[in-house]
Amino acid sequence: MPIPTLRVRVPRRVFRAYARVALAAGLAAAAAGCGSSGSATIADGSTVPDLDLSAVKTLSLGPNESFGVMSTGVYTLADDGITRVDIRTGLQLWKIASTGAPPEQGKIQVLDRGHVMLAGWQGTPGLTAYDTTSGKRLWDTPAEQWFESDSATGQFVHFDPRTGEQRWSIDPGTLGCATPLPKDLPALFDSDAPSLAEGPGVVVFRCAAAGGRTIVGGLDRTAGSTVWHRDIPEKGSFLRGPGRMAIVVTEGTVDTVDMADGSSLGSRKAASDKEFRALLADGSSLTMDSYVIADNKDMRLQAPDGSVRWTAPLDASKEEMLPLMVSSRNEVFLLMRESGGAKAWLVAYDTGNGKRTVVLGPGPTAAGEKPTLTMNLDISHTRLYPAPWGILVTGSDNAFAAIPKR
Repeated sequence: MPIPTLRVRVPRRVFRAYARVALAAGLAAAAAGCGSSGSATIADGSTVPDLDLSAVKTLSLGPNESFGVMSTGVYTLADDGITRVDIRTGLQLWKIASTGAPPEQGKIQVLDRGHVMLAGWQGTPGLTAYDTTSGKRLWDTPAEQWFESDSATGQFVHFDPRTGEQRWSIDPGTLGCATPLPKDLPALFDSDAPSLAEGPGVVVFRCAAAGGRTIVGGLDRTAGSTVWHRDIPEKGSFLRGPGRMAIVVTEGTVDTVDMADGSSLGSRKAASDKEFRALLADGSSLTMDSYVIADNKDMRLQAPDGSVRWTAPLDASKEEMLPLMVSSRNEVFLLMRESGGAKAWLVAYDTGNGKRTVVLGPGPTAAGEKPTLTMNLDISHTRLYPAPWGILVTGSDNAFAAIPKR
């Protein structure tokens, strides 16, 4: 199957929103809990580590119906229960056994930056929270849905994921939001409705304000106090990225923002609608001239101020490259396929100097590059799931690999 080329160009705002979704998710999963929706992955990706590519190794997860990442490793779901797998050894560290019914995949959430798992069981009412380090039960709720942050009541409310109890409640009007809030809040961060999302030590909010303005900011996760506050031109002018990163677009200027405190890491001129750009975990951007991957002659790593750190050549007649829009602090990842071939390789470029490493693949590339770990990949289904301990990679035939942090 050929590598997708994005030949149908979507509007820039839509594409960038899609890129944000892909980033938060591979980290295993999409756009982090917004509005009244929860997240099945690590809600706070503020810890995005440097990776040790030389230490990549295969990981056996055993028979499972699905899997996901936590701050403490990987979990798997099967009919007999939920299991935590050690990413270094592949050994089972704990198991939450099924009690007459298997776990329900749609009810699994990883909360508290990966330290708490909320689980439900098929045909069984309610949810139970577990500590992801020990597997011990923390608390129960009869509710069928539960969210760390919520605004369905008209207030901005945050709950303690380790106890289930409310930490704080804030009248959004005191933050400058237009009130009352709409009752039906969709889960998309770029929608017209107010939204809340778990961030790096803060709960990130966005809401409409008087005079057609939009407000974004960060509220302290523990106390609810305002950490930072910013006016933006319109709702789509603020887009979250991986880890602590977000961007704010104002009158042709793109500002890279640290969501932990709202500070600017650098500003640059907004790109053209034709340019492909993916925000990375260190605030830099992987940039190409076109959304159509095959049309690009090179790719660039740009710092938040727009300066180019390095440039790497691209030659679609020899290699087809698909950016995965997943990065660590020191590496950005792409899937590579030799032109006209079916085999795929996972390739990493150092974010500092552009050094290329073939991390995973079925064998040497046409250029003679040997992968650090031999493993078959599927161009259509290989995914990267970042976590504080590193990255989980899916291969072919239920194969997995773990790239640990340094």
